[in-house]
Amino acid sequence: MHAANIGTSRYGAVLFLSCKRNLNGENGMLRRLGLSLLLGMGLASVAWAQGSAKFDGQYVGELILTKVINDCTEPPLGALYPLTIARGEVRFAYVPRFDTTLRGKVGEDGSFKASARLRRGFVQMTGHIQGNNLTAYIISPSCNYTFRTKN
Repeated sequence: MHAANIGTSRYGAVLFLSCKRNLNGENGMLRRLGLSLLLGMGLASVAWAQGSAKFDGQYVGELILTKVINDCTEPPLGALYPLTIARGEVRFAYVPRFDTTLRGKVGEDGSFKASARLRRGFVQMTGHIQGNNLTAYIISPSCNYTFRTKN
């Protein structure tokens, strides 16, 4: 394999390679390069799918109704709700109104987004984890809530 030309553009440098064929007319270098790229992509996708596990665990907190848009259900006083993170995936059972599960991913910095589709729109949760404290904001078509862990 020989470096034939190096070109540049506003996106960075581009290296053009030329490969010589062996006596059988085959190009073994390209085959090895292709297999290496496939293996690299496979390993990268496995690492991405696992997500960040440093926030894994169960966080228990309360829901506080912060805004009524229409026909809202206020959580019972003192009721606690679990939010679970496993392999970097957030799961929160949104029970007060729609009985659905919000799902999403946690970033390396502890921020997360989770959502679920409803018959009439979406429920979205955005939040942040810092130590054992988790705070999240839930926006639905009928209500807005704040979720906070209870220590």
